[in-house]
Formats: sequence, structure tokens, C-alpha cells
Amino acid sequence: MANETSKSKRKDIRFPHELIEKIDEQSQKENTNFSAWVISACREKLTKPNKK
Repeated sequence: MANETSKSKRKDIRFPHELIEKIDEQSQKENTNFSAWVISACREKLTKPNKK
């Protein structure tokens, strides 16, 4: 499996088991997959103003 394409790069990260379960449940409700859900959540976090 390629580690990188022209539009994406594979990045291995660890998630707590409980968080994986919650993401899996929510992604199923939203009719999407784990990766797409996480990417969407990251984009949302990056576009919100940084509150300190």
C-alpha cells in the first residue's frame, strides 16, 4: 500500500478505545466512514477561531 499520493499522506495515530467507539457510532449515523469523519472534525477545528 502506498504511503503517499499526490493528494494525501498516510499518518498513523493512536486513539483511545472509547473515542474510537464514539467516532464509529457517529460516523455510522452520518452515513460516512471513520477517516472521512475524522478529517471533517479536524477541518472544523481548524476553521474555528482559537479561544484562549
